[in-house]
Amino acid sequence: MANSPSGESVVTRLARLLAAFGPDHEALTLTSLAQRASLPVSTTQRLVVDLLKHRFLEKTEDGLLRIGSLVQSPAAAVSSGSYVGLRNAAVPLMESVHAVLQQQVTLAVLDHDQTLYLERVARGGTATNITQRMARLPLLGNPSGLILLAHQSAAYQANLFASADGDLRAVLAQARAEGFVTRPGILTEGTIAVSVPVLGDLEDLPAALTAVIPQVGANIPLTVAVLRSASFAITSAMKTQLDSGPDPRSREILLTSRRI
Repeated sequence: MANSPSGESVVTRLARLLAAFGPDHEALTLTSLAQRASLPVSTTQRLVVDLLKHRFLEKTEDGLLRIGSLVQSPAAAVSSGSYVGLRNAAVPLMESVHAVLQQQVTLAVLDHDQTLYLERVARGGTATNITQRMARLPLLGNPSGLILLAHQSAAYQANLFASADGDLRAVLAQARAEGFVTRPGILTEGTIAVSVPVLGDLEDLPAALTAVIPQVGANIPLTVAVLRSASFAITSAMKTQLDSGPDPRSREILLTSRRI
């Protein structure tokens, strides 16, 4: 996979472009998109052509760029109830992690060969359901995707090796051995994203718990320890939910009571 002069892979640059959109930036000019993604306009224009072609992006009537139908379509979206148990188990622990680290925390799963972000805790320390927003990124362009991929089957991983950077095998092996992945923040310069898996009894539904911390003074061991503790607790909470049966009120409670 071709890299830029800065060493970034194409997947990483595409991920930065898609991550530039959000609730407060749902439609952008090409120049604004380039600025938010910290990429040259010429590079942005070249990548946008491919994103438009494959329906990751689309143009509004006034020529602005926005997230495309491939990302927003029902076929590509997760059923609203598919991960409600995971969310309910994770949200209180995510808020505890945020209280300790005072940094953004996200919960992601692998869906349709993409990283799907289910929840985020930031600022005020409460979670918001972001599955109806721009919550998908290319699998290989973020640490959440890498830690998720590291815990997939060898057959699944093999499908991606041919089109990925040459060191992907080593990255995944290291992720499984060490139990975490770190990468520079995609959108915000001067940050590091740290991801750990949520596994245990969830081997058939692995998730990724990620904290984005300042690069200056970053304490990776502490961040990993806090995330791992939350990961184990989420697995335990999920097991309790399975043993006691689902609460029919849980979906409504989760989707209506927690907002940034």
